Amino acid sequence: MPTPDQMVVAAAQAALRPLGLRRQNRTRTWVEDRGWWLLLVVLERARGGDTRLAVAAKFLWGPMPEFTYDLGGPVYWREDTGDFATERRQDGHVWVQAVRHVRDDQFATDLEQVTGIARRRVEQLRQEIPTPADVARVLSARQSRINATSWWHAFHTGAAAGLSGEAALARKHFDRIRPDRLAVAWEHDLGRRAAALGALADDPPALFHRLRDDIAEMRSGLGLPDTPGGVPPEPVW
Repeated sequence: MPTPDQMVVAAAQAALRPLGLRRQNRTRTWVEDRGWWLLLVVLERARGGDTRLAVAAKFLWGPMPEFTYDLGGPVYWREDTGDFATERRQDGHVWVQAVRHVRDDQFATDLEQVTGIARRRVEQLRQEIPTPADVARVLSARQSRINATSWWHAFHTGAAAGLSGEAALARKHFDRIRPDRLAVAWEHDLGRRAAALGALADDPPALFHRLRDDIAEMRSGLGLPDTPGGVPPEPVW
């Protein structure tokens, strides 16, 4: 009989491989390489044996060579209807974030629902941000996820705008990362990177090419191929 972990992997493979996502080594993470960002589906093994679902975008212009949830993250759903949301709603209904193995038949049914929700969220995220300009628009409208810091939010918005040729919008968001308000080491590192990119805003092609170089560097750091499809084309200046 398969173990619960094997059941999770089998269900995810069946649901996600047809969409073009591939399992990351022997983890519970599935990845689609979209050139300038990665689409991540994570079926996390949580405390107590629960399995939690997250679907997120990892933007490759950032400075952290690890899988981060830059847009999106945990997914919540109603077991009775299959409706899902990226925040736990306070509407009188029961919204869950995890499933637990009690019996094989019960767990298989729960995994079928969870992986089906993952497929729907994958399609939704693909449609939401097909271009960096869409990322800038989405992030300009709202905070990217619960507990996301305003610094990261500003940085990703600025980078997406810079890749879209919108240098003035890029500068506006990079300038929001103010040195006098930065406290810990990673914030100072982010501030220095934002300042360097913001200084290029007077030369939009230079800003664009610097961001393209940052994406290439991040791809190398993550062990991704050098020449992916989907890298943003250079705008017409």
